[in-house]
Amino acid sequence: MTNVVSSEPTKGEPELSVPALYTAITAALVVANEGLLSCHFGLWGPDTETDREALLRANRVLTGGCNLEPGMRCLDAGCGVGGTAIYLAETHGVHVTGLTNCEPHVAVAAKLAEQRGVGHLVEFRHGDFMDLPFADASFDVALNHESFCYALEKVAYLQGVRRVLKPGGRWRALEGLLSGQPLSPELERVHARMRQGFCMPPLVTWRQVLADLEKAEFEGGEARKLDAEVAPSTRATRNNWLLYLFASPPLDKERQPWARFMQAALDFHEGLHHGVFTYRLLSGQTPP
Repeated sequence: MTNVVSSEPTKGEPELSVPALYTAITAALVVANEGLLSCHFGLWGPDTETDREALLRANRVLTGGCNLEPGMRCLDAGCGVGGTAIYLAETHGVHVTGLTNCEPHVAVAAKLAEQRGVGHLVEFRHGDFMDLPFADASFDVALNHESFCYALEKVAYLQGVRRVLKPGGRWRALEGLLSGQPLSPELERVHARMRQGFCMPPLVTWRQVLADLEKAEFEGGEARKLDAEVAPSTRATRNNWLLYLFASPPLDKERQPWARFMQAALDFHEGLHHGVFTYRLLSGQTPP
């Protein structure tokens, strides 16, 4: 357990690409969280009693204010194995296109959507969301559920989202970000190890995202703070993972990517606890 919660970045391990990481943890994603197909943090409210309810509440917070109705078209950018996309189709009857750069997830997500009875409403495509392969004004809503962090050039990505949204279309994201408080050397190492585990670029501040939304010509940019609502989920993730490590045999090579991924989740919890990370609902709207 000591190595798992140490403050030093992991050394001597091969670097993974984002597609390779998510390919390696596909099986875990499919069985995670009671069929919700989600490895996201949940959001707790006054009436939330279970982790499952927190995850479902996160979906509702992500889509709140979008006024989703049957016939609308949504983009789930960075869709994973389809959890958010399937939820949207089941709950709102909307048409959803899920885009992932992890090619094996396309077939997995499509099969799961068929099994859940929404295959006619959901399609999954392999591609890079930095180069969105869609016509202008294709979608009413575009979503990033803990995937916006992977955009290397945030303004360029948001400009692409603006292009594929209809006039008055909405972009919303749930994401971990920097709070803007200075990072101590120890927390800089936590940040570095989290980036390694999630295979992502450095986090940016929430204020930077608002500036980037303005540069991409979105209107009404907001970054609603959800630190108190996500904290029970990050804490439970930490406790459950440490208990798992204590009770399980040593992790074999096949499970190492998942271990690094979970370590990164623990690192986010640590940064959130110290106030240098924050969890936000990001939103913006294209001009009507």
